Amino acid sequence: MESTNVPLSKRLIGIGLAAVCIIGSMFIPGTEALGHQGIMTLGLLLALVSLWVTSALPLGVTALFVVVMCPVLGIVGGLGEAIGGFASPALFFIISVFSLPVIMLKTNWGVRLISTIIKWTGTNSRKLVLGFMIATTLVSTVMSDVPCTVLFLGFALTILKATDAKPLESNLGRCLMIGIPIAAVTGGMATPAGSSFNVVAMNILQQATGTSISFLNWVCVALPVVIVMTPITWFFITQILKPEPIADSALQGIRDQAAAAKKVEPHEVKTLVIIVGLLALWIIGNWVPVLNATVVALIGLTLMFVPGMQLLTWKEFQNSVPWGIVLMCGTIMSMGSVVEKTGGAKFLADLIAGSGVMDLGFFAAFALLLALIYLIHTVCPIGVAILGIFLPIMITLCAGFGVSPAVPTIALAVVVAGNYLMPVNPTVMLTYGEGYYTFGDMFKTGIVPAIALILIMAAWMPFIVGAIGI
Repeated sequence: MESTNVPLSKRLIGIGLAAVCIIGSMFIPGTEALGHQGIMTLGLLLALVSLWVTSALPLGVTALFVVVMCPVLGIVGGLGEAIGGFASPALFFIISVFSLPVIMLKTNWGVRLISTIIKWTGTNSRKLVLGFMIATTLVSTVMSDVPCTVLFLGFALTILKATDAKPLESNLGRCLMIGIPIAAVTGGMATPAGSSFNVVAMNILQQATGTSISFLNWVCVALPVVIVMTPITWFFITQILKPEPIADSALQGIRDQAAAAKKVEPHEVKTLVIIVGLLALWIIGNWVPVLNATVVALIGLTLMFVPGMQLLTWKEFQNSVPWGIVLMCGTIMSMGSVVEKTGGAKFLADLIAGSGVMDLGFFAAFALLLALIYLIHTVCPIGVAILGIFLPIMITLCAGFGVSPAVPTIALAVVVAGNYLMPVNPTVMLTYGEGYYTFGDMFKTGIVPAIALILIMAAWMPFIVGAIGI
């Protein structure tokens, strides 16, 4: 999501900072620790962050500008070397999975799911919030966070309007509007298909070490974290904000929609077959290498268009793909490789190692670095850029402890996705815009889950990765 009303002064500041970073790096001489090309690469990365944080230019424009500056500044030999990330299979995976929300939103499966949940929760408002969060988490494992949040936001608003829940007055409104996007980002951690961050992290790992993580291995590592974090986030949201009781009449609108959608249409069956089939093939790909995540995603995308299926039109698909995000991901994949080749990752890793933090032992050092990255992402929600900068560093540092590079790869993707503290990323901003809660409300409910997430990552990741032998 790109802001269309960013003040001109903020945009000019971003452009000015980017210019200072690029020009300044040109005049800093290389050292034994980091050559001149490495310095210019880090300067270009800082310029990239400055432009993205201030929304000085559209995401895609910024991405293309940074890529073309690599050969212009002499960081790489030519443009072909600078755009290597755009040939990555991971990028085609990201493009393909944006089709899933489109075909899902054409069905009534979401309405039926919520109706089933309401039968279980009844008028118990805490159980209702839990039901919404479980449903959102479940769908978000195969659907991008933003469209998943949009889907369940619509259902929640139906209930809130029926109960005459006023923004900033209704605690039920606060709980649902915070709980839904939190559940979406939590569910997105579970599979590579749940978030583009996951695929970008996997690609950076592939470029840096030549190793890969299969779909099933990712699920084995991350799904238990999602199962633990969902009740933790729900508990603190409802315990701190305490939603008011809900009248049975407020749920009737959802029941009516589900009743009207009693008959399962042919296109809904086809959609379910596609989604279940993709999940099955992704898992089978753990033993059949040719069925990697990208190949399966592209096969699924193709099947949506074939005669007899026709779940998607090309126009719908074109409109569903956020091309600015795609260009951003391609650029970061490219820059990750450039940072590695020019020595930037090793330089920053040595800098952190020299600070003494690594003397604390792996658990403490890893937890502190995850906390630092989490805080940076909270105030500067540019997850793909943060992965591009910090993941190569973390891989290098973990290697010093003899820890598998899969540990920082999955941990950073999860930590970058799991922003529980402030409504500054696009997923949470969707519900924040409805006006039901404040920054303070979200911070109060998110501080303990955020700490829990970091500690779980630091303790669980090395154990499970070692246990399954990634």
